Amino acid sequence: MRSSCSEYSEYFQWNYCDEWSGIKKKAWHVFDEEKAYLHHQQHQPYTAVLTDEGQPKYIINITSKWVSVSFYDHLVRKYLNYDFEVVEEGKVFLRTAIHWKYEHDTDKKLSTMIFGFKETGYIAMEKRDFSTGEVLERESQGSVDNNWTVFPEFGDYLYLCKEER
Repeated sequence: MRSSCSEYSEYFQWNYCDEWSGIKKKAWHVFDEEKAYLHHQQHQPYTAVLTDEGQPKYIINITSKWVSVSFYDHLVRKYLNYDFEVVEEGKVFLRTAIHWKYEHDTDKKLSTMIFGFKETGYIAMEKRDFSTGEVLERESQGSVDNNWTVFPEFGDYLYLCKEER
């Protein structure tokens, strides 16, 4: 087992739990690294929470079928989410990316951008403005080479946390 966060900052810390509550903005059923490692080895779901000075920065949900990464701002608001699907042994594909914008320092959502990807290069985009109700949809074809990556080893999650893919 290795802790990759020590390479970045003494203030980063991994915590493990069954799941993260977006409503309560806290971890449910916290457990230690040994139990999380067992979950990983036995392909049981668990959540890894990277905190920076006590605030959640990245929340990584890991199951045998998918991996999701949520990015949190200083107000503990999820502003970006990636859903990777396990497509074959050891490989995942970024299937969905969602970005939220908020009103100033509140939890009120102003808009979302949702991107859906297929291995063939098909890309669908939906932009929703919550104040006007306007929805804009687009479809295109493009390279999805950067959507492929490897299934994470235990404790090695930071490579999944790249905002620009």
